[in-house]
Amino acid sequence: DVSPANARYGRELASALGVEVRYVVSDVLQLPEGELDGQADVVLLELGVLHYFADLHSLLGPGGVVPRLLRPGGGRLVLRDFHPISTKLIAGGRGKKQKVAGNYFESSFYETSVATSKFKGDDAEVHTVQHRRWTLGEVVTAVAEGGLCVRVLKEEPGVKGSDHGIPKMFTIVADKL
Repeated sequence: DVSPANARYGRELASALGVEVRYVVSDVLQLPEGELDGQADVVLLELGVLHYFADLHSLLGPGGVVPRLLRPGGGRLVLRDFHPISTKLIAGGRGKKQKVAGNYFESSFYETSVATSKFKGDDAEVHTVQHRRWTLGEVVTAVAEGGLCVRVLKEEPGVKGSDHGIPKMFTIVADKL
């Protein structure tokens, strides 16, 4: 994670649970070479991560960060993110009626404000970032091409009334053989 505050929270949580973690504050694509040692038992990527990557292969593919972090013979990737159906196709939300309004196969980048901007004051400078919305097939393919064996692909429905019948989240569990 790039956030020292998130690292502090993660370490405090691990300590309270009696679990040992190695938490590195860094852009994942700029990890120090010594961290890419193939010793990680688990790599967790969660909620709103993938759209920040211009190239999934640098993260998940052959020679990517995740395969280089994971221990051979059982290191595990747990990836939980927003389902592409809800991010690429569905418009509305926040109590509004949902409608299909996008192109699932659109591969262009788009500019948006940084997620933390909503927590800043009205007069705070808002930073923007380029996002790329990946299809589920692109994500699963990148994981497989990275030499990981997909054990679980679970799609989760929305829990709010307006989300009924729409996949909102997905989880992939994949092992390095």
